[in-house]
Order: sequence, then structure tokens, then C-alpha cells
Amino acid sequence: MPSLDIVIPCYNYAALLPQCVGSILDHDILARGLDDLRIIIIDNASTDNSVEVARKLAEGDPRIRIVCHEKNLGPHASFNQAIDLARADYFMILCADDLACAHAISSGIQLLERFPNVSFVLGAYVEFFSDDTPPETHFRPAGRRLSHGPSFIERCCTGFEPVSAHAILVRTSMQKKIGHYRASLPYMDDLEMVLRLATTGMVAEVDCPLAIRRIHSSSSLSEALWDEKLGLLKEREAAFKSFFASEGSNMPDAERLHGIVRRALAEVAYWSAASHLFRQRGAEAASLFEYGYRLNRISMLVPPVGYLFRKQGAFKRIAAVVSRASA
Repeated sequence: MPSLDIVIPCYNYAALLPQCVGSILDHDILARGLDDLRIIIIDNASTDNSVEVARKLAEGDPRIRIVCHEKNLGPHASFNQAIDLARADYFMILCADDLACAHAISSGIQLLERFPNVSFVLGAYVEFFSDDTPPETHFRPAGRRLSHGPSFIERCCTGFEPVSAHAILVRTSMQKKIGHYRASLPYMDDLEMVLRLATTGMVAEVDCPLAIRRIHSSSSLSEALWDEKLGLLKEREAAFKSFFASEGSNMPDAERLHGIVRRALAEVAYWSAASHLFRQRGAEAASLFEYGYRLNRISMLVPPVGYLFRKQGAFKRIAAVVSRASA
């Protein structure tokens, strides 16, 4: 039977850590289909009692191990140490404030066992707010999608839909081959990671989450970034630029794909600039237009109407902007 390592980076999540670990061990759903399950908690010098909580959890279950940093080395140090520590057949990083969906992870492992040429599995994106009651995690996949790596990469380049990369169930040998997360990408390192992993084989996607993401009222990430469209576009551009400067450079149509990314980002910048201008936010609109013009001049000089038909909910968004501006 296969083996699985789940590594949990933790910083000041003492109150949430038992719930995270409990979601993995829920009714031993995972353990029944595994030869070995190992949970490694990496504490990044928490200032609360996270280490104490982790030790109590480990005392109650020999499958749980703890690594403690004396200094806060930043999240990438924990992510990359997790990769170094992985030794099982399959590997997954689960943030300490998120919840694992054991049924879905088990199904993902079955896919990896059945299809040796699949490098990793992604699930659907599901989130909940920290102040809300945690949702049920007993998701059972009803369908799955297998894609060749280049096809998956092109889909990521073409669209602007979020890639559910916050939880990746990966074949450990492929993760070791690709290597570490890049600290130069503080916000979209996970997107760049799945692009790199997709160069090693096929991609499996299941129609339910591998993990449920918890959204905090005060996020550890810069909320200003996610509220500011220009910042978000620049971060996405940086992720693809890094990919096409490394593993992606070996793709035969890398230049074409990178051009698709720039055009897609410019189209988003155009309509976002139009939205800001309509709401009388001229400075933001000018910055977005200048950014889009740098990426793809044609998309900024000729309205990219096709984007509105490709982007789900675009016309509803336009109607909402007009309605608010007219109120």
C-alpha cells in the first residue's frame, strides 16, 4: 500500500491546530488505505502556545512529529523544509489554519496509484471565513479530469480563473525533482509551483476540495494586495515570468504561451481600468491602463470585448458597477 506525508507549517495557530490535525485523522479514513501516514508539524517560532499544543497532539498519536524553529524564518522556509523532509510516496502541505478533506485526499491517492504518469492532484477551491462555523469536510469526488501537462499549462495561461494550488497532493519523486518554492514569489508561489510540476507529467483534478481554506478577517497576506487589482495582476505576471524563465523555457511554444498570459493580463487590466474610470477613480484607472499597455498594446487600444464573453459573470459584474455608480 502507498504512504503519505502531510506537513503542517504553523505560526501562532494554537487554537486551530487541533482542528487541522483532526481533519486529517478523521475516522482514520486516510490510514485505512495507506501503508504509512505521517503528519509533521513545523512550528515557525510561534509566540503563542502552538508548540505545547503540537506536543500534546504528538503524545496522543505516534504518527505526529514536530519540528520547531528557534527563529521565525518566514513561510517559505517551512514549505521548503517540508519538501526536504518528505519521504513517503505522496506528499501534501496543509496550512495549520485550513482543514483537510480526507475522502478527497484518499481518492486523489487512488488516482495517483492508478495512473503512474500523473504527477499531482488538485481539488476544487472552497473557502470559509474564520468567524463562521467550519463546514463539513466529507467531500467525495463525483468526477475527475486528467490533463496532459502542456494542456493544463496552456489552460492556466489562457484563463484568469484561480488555480486551486493552496493544497497540492503530489507524487514525492516529482516534487523532489522540481525542488523548492521560490521565495521571490511571496503571494503566488503556489501557482508557479503547479506550473512547474505540470512539466513533469499529467495533472489530475477532482471536483471537490482536497482542503478547505480558512479566510481570516485579518489575513497574514497583505489585504491591500488582494483589494488592489493592479497588485494582483503584477503578482500573477511575476509567477508566469518566473516559470517561463525556468522550467517553462524548455516548452516548445513557451514564447507563444507567455504572450497569451500577457494578453490575458492586459485584457483584465483594460476592463478594470474602465471600471475604475466609471467610478471616478482616475488615478487607479490610469495606472491600470499604463500597466496593460506595457503588456499588450493592442488589447488597450482596441476594446477586448471577447474577454467579456469568456469571463464567467463579466456582464453581471458590469451591471453591478453601473448600478452602484448610479445610486
